[in-house]
Formats: sequence, structure tokens, C-alpha cells
Amino acid sequence: MKLRSLLMAVLAGLSSAAYAGHHEASSVEAFIAEFFELFNTTTLEQNPEQSFTFPAVFINDGKVRVINNASEKVFDYKVIKATGWAYTKPINVSVLYEGKKSAMALVEFNRYRKDDSLMSTTKVVYTLSMTDAGWKVVGVSIPGGIPLVE
Repeated sequence: MKLRSLLMAVLAGLSSAAYAGHHEASSVEAFIAEFFELFNTTTLEQNPEQSFTFPAVFINDGKVRVINNASEKVFDYKVIKATGWAYTKPINVSVLYEGKKSAMALVEFNRYRKDDSLMSTTKVVYTLSMTDAGWKVVGVSIPGGIPLVE
């Protein structure tokens, strides 16, 4: 009987984790991995609400840009691709703070060209907020700056 109860508890835990998506049970690291996958698909330009909640703030090389809602451009992939960019890969994620409703992560990533040659390595701080849909980006700080929009 104890074995049956234990098995039921384990199965319940696994099924709830499987349905969690990037909700409360999701880690900051998992959200960041998903964010970079979405960024590379270039779908965030058309549907930024996949990963952002608004208003969102970008500090890109000291220039502050407040994006009030999803109708404003978060990214312009024409501008990004004009730099030679083809895709981005995170190489290190350090969670600086993680609470129930907010988190901060320092992410080091590489940007690559179509021929897989390295363009640059950048460190960015992401500020996240827990929403009903899971972690979402509310702030991005890019100390060295990279082209994102015109």
C-alpha cells in the first residue's frame, strides 16, 4: 500500500511538472533557454508577448528605451541581421536573484554569423517578472550595447 501511495505521488508530481510550461514551476534558467530559442526563430518581432510583459525597459549602452506595449518594436530583425547576425547561443546563465514574483539573471551569450563564425560575446542582465503565464522579461541592461532597433 505504501508503494502504491508513493507511486501515485511521484506520478502526480511528474504530471504537474509536465503541464507547468514556463509557469511557477519553471526555473529562471529554463525561461532564459526558451527565450533564446524564440529569439533565434525571429518570432519575437511579431509577438513579443511570448517573452515580454509591458511596460518593458531596455538600457542599451546607456540609452534608456521604455516600451509601453506590444505594439511598439522590441526588436527589428532587419537591423539585427544587417550586422551579420544569424543566431545567438547563451554560454553562461547566472541567476543573481530569484524570488516568487521577480528575478534577475546575468546572461553571457555568443552571437554568430551564418557560417557559424563568432561575431561577439556579450553580457546582459535580464530582469524578470512572474506573470500568470510564467516568467516574462521586464527589463534588459546591455552595458556594451548591441543593435536591436533603428
